[in-house]
Amino acid sequence: MHKKKILVTLQVAFTYIGALVGAGFASGQESLQFFTVFGANGIIGAVFSGLLFGLFGLLVIKITSREKMSNYGQLLQYLFGRKASVFLEVLLSFFFLLCLAIMLVAGGSLFHQLWDFPFSLGFFLTALVICVTLLVGTEGVLWLNTALIPGLIILSLVIAFFNLSNQELVVAAFSELNLVGENWLLATCLYVSYNFILSAAILSALGHTAKEGGQSGVLLGGMLFGLMAGVISVSLLNQKSAAIQQEIPMLVLAYNMHPLMGWVYSFVLWIAILSTALSVSFGLLKRLEQLFSWPKLILILLIFVPTLPFIYFSFPRMVVTIYPLIGYSGFVFLCVLLAKTLPRKLILSRWRR
Repeated sequence: MHKKKILVTLQVAFTYIGALVGAGFASGQESLQFFTVFGANGIIGAVFSGLLFGLFGLLVIKITSREKMSNYGQLLQYLFGRKASVFLEVLLSFFFLLCLAIMLVAGGSLFHQLWDFPFSLGFFLTALVICVTLLVGTEGVLWLNTALIPGLIILSLVIAFFNLSNQELVVAAFSELNLVGENWLLATCLYVSYNFILSAAILSALGHTAKEGGQSGVLLGGMLFGLMAGVISVSLLNQKSAAIQQEIPMLVLAYNMHPLMGWVYSFVLWIAILSTALSVSFGLLKRLEQLFSWPKLILILLIFVPTLPFIYFSFPRMVVTIYPLIGYSGFVFLCVLLAKTLPRKLILSRWRR
């Protein structure tokens, strides 16, 4: 039983990290826009984000386990009530579809720009891998992340550590279209908010793992993610402006080590794309299964067809526009989550003061 708990802990931790990393994190764009631009304070924010992810993930796992939930629709209804949750679920589902669409486009762009394959091949191959995993079910999601995410973590840390003392220290410039703000704490909160909103899709379906190691898993996942974010942010802070102005700065760091490492890391980027796309699509599938008794393959097609109109989205612009907008919306979710889970006496005593 002890071995099983360790296995579940690792599975949940890697699945949680897989939901958080995505192409934005693995490319270095998120770390650059939300942490590196703030210098030393941004590094603190990166590490602090990991602690917050662990805390909020633990709260969701506990709620979904106690209330026997299996999808984010049930979680929203618990937090906001029946009427408000309908509107919020539609909004959140749109965010999930938008995120899924952007991940598929990122997969197509990766195949085309780095490997010179047709864009459509990367787009549909990414979609195919996700579809097959969804057909397998929850075990498929857990095992795919357990197989792929450890390699992503190790390689990202190796590349980041190698580049820590490779260049002169510079601070990145704010992007022209800046919705992140110019305060490192606000940027950190935004980063946690939008990432956690997107990862809530997979967390709400993992409540059944709480007593088997799920709670330890989300805490471990949060801490490991904070470590990765901190190290990568420091390594980006340590680069010349030519490196941090690239669309995929982490790929530049990989090529700094060796051209072969750059090619390997391009595959890691695809893994990150798969993990995020899988997390949001799995959450959508679990919700559709509750609403409709149709064959699973039909439901999966219903998820992927609406992503096609978003095929021409620009990835870097998405990172600094769409993600912060999701983050601002997510503040409400996090505040209500805390209000519903913190001891009522503690909240009232703080309010009276």
